[in-house]
Amino acid sequence: MTNRSYAEAAQGAAQHSAFQQWQEYISAHAPRPVFYATKMEHLEHAVLTAPAGQVAEFGVDGGHALRMISACRPRQRVWGFDAWHHKGPGLPDRWTGNFDHSRAFTWTKGSFRELKRSMPRNVRLVPGLFDAQVIQKHLGKEPLAVLHIDCDTGASTRTVLDAVVDLIKPGTRVIFDEYCNYPGWREHEHLAWKRFCSTNGIQYHYWGQCHMDVSVEVISR
Repeated sequence: MTNRSYAEAAQGAAQHSAFQQWQEYISAHAPRPVFYATKMEHLEHAVLTAPAGQVAEFGVDGGHALRMISACRPRQRVWGFDAWHHKGPGLPDRWTGNFDHSRAFTWTKGSFRELKRSMPRNVRLVPGLFDAQVIQKHLGKEPLAVLHIDCDTGASTRTVLDAVVDLIKPGTRVIFDEYCNYPGWREHEHLAWKRFCSTNGIQYHYWGQCHMDVSVEVISR
């Protein structure tokens, strides 16, 4: 067996195990989430049916999802936070269990300026590594209706959640982009959310799912 074929076999086995782990986990929770055919269909329905309130995405990259979110909420400001050119190559911490992203998500200042010019008029982009003070300065005190988490790693996810803890209310819809169904899913967005809810007394139910993406709705806190 070549190194490449071994790596593919090992990843395939780990992926199959991740699917099984998630099915065992979610089958113990009621009600179970509604399944969607595509990630964008899931995200769109979650945004359109969420209550009034602020909308923010953390982990924008090229802005594909943020453009769709802004189209669903054309009469309000939609926030987008990401590092873009304010970091070195890759993610700021290791995304264990997933493929190597140490050279991904790299932007120049020029490419970020082009991205900013291309965004809808109701979108506001905030560049920089996730920082609680920066997040709180921009979002203020209005409750969040929609929080789209595409932070990938557990550490980044928890930084964001802790920063917006006072803005999460009953009815808030939180959509995670990489919550489950990959090797190591229990260590990142999933774990950060579980610990955050335990710390802050937040009750929720699962709302929707496509593949790795899962949405929840806050019930009480």
